Amino acid sequence: MSNTRRLTLLLLAVMATIAACKTDSTTLGWLPESSGRSGEVLLVMPENEWQGQIGDTVAGWLAQEVLVLPQYEPTFKLIHIKPNVYNEMFQKSRNIIIADINPKYTRTEFRVEADKHARPQVYVTLRAPDDSLFLKSWYNVQQFVYDTLLVAEKSRFLYGFRKFRDVRTEERLLKRHGIDMLVPSAGYKLDVDSTHFVWISRETLESSQGLLLFDFPYNGPSDFEMQNLIRRIDSVLMLNVPGPADGSYMAIEKRLEPFKYEFSRNGNYVCELRGLWETEGDFMGGPFVSNSIVDTEHNRLVTVFAYVYGGKKDKKTLLWQLEAILSTFKIHYDAED
Repeated sequence: MSNTRRLTLLLLAVMATIAACKTDSTTLGWLPESSGRSGEVLLVMPENEWQGQIGDTVAGWLAQEVLVLPQYEPTFKLIHIKPNVYNEMFQKSRNIIIADINPKYTRTEFRVEADKHARPQVYVTLRAPDDSLFLKSWYNVQQFVYDTLLVAEKSRFLYGFRKFRDVRTEERLLKRHGIDMLVPSAGYKLDVDSTHFVWISRETLESSQGLLLFDFPYNGPSDFEMQNLIRRIDSVLMLNVPGPADGSYMAIEKRLEPFKYEFSRNGNYVCELRGLWETEGDFMGGPFVSNSIVDTEHNRLVTVFAYVYGGKKDKKTLLWQLEAILSTFKIHYDAED
């Protein structure tokens, strides 16, 4: 089995373990609840390594800038401690990376474990006999480690959302629109529910999160071409999402072209756009992520457009929360027309 295949299977196993975790006493047993804020990673590494090339390399990769946010935000916040102070209290951290470099080892060893000392937890160990071999091994697994930690953070949000669901809104989406998607009850409200457009939002004094669900007739694969998809999304935003000033409305920011990703979910092709939105005629804006899927039974293209507005507030975590919800989006083919 190739290294890539092995790491992919390991990532899937970690994802499944974290997503399925429970917090009842029967399942938890003796494991305590993990500690720390979303995006925090505890890095256990000797001081001399932390201050040198290894520390710079690991930190540079994990703290890389989150794409398409209005301001700089690192993906993960690293908390460095030396091995001699790593004790039972620190073992409860939600994400842990152990950098163990010692000449007693004869080869490098990489391991990812779920819920080693607490739950939910990602526990990464990388052992090597010297700095050179550590760096060589790290370059091979750094993307996998990054992806695993990111999936874990979103899975934790999803687990919390599953405990408090707006079942009434979920059933309404299923019956009226043929859309199967988790809707949290904590603060989320169904604002608009028309034939081809739904608006669900969560408003606080500091931020706004929204999910816009809409559909078009499906004309064929060309609908997924970047400019065609942007044009159709913009037409919905202009008609349905007004801004605060007269005549203003939401639109996709064109000066920074969105990133486009394609993948499969539940056997369906998903086209994802990730970029910035702006307000034509005003100054509001923020990040968005959209997922578009073809409903083959009804020959329509269904899109969920998730957006964040936070003023000066950091937006990374708010977007992760919406992406967790987006991961549950699928077409329900037994719904009523």
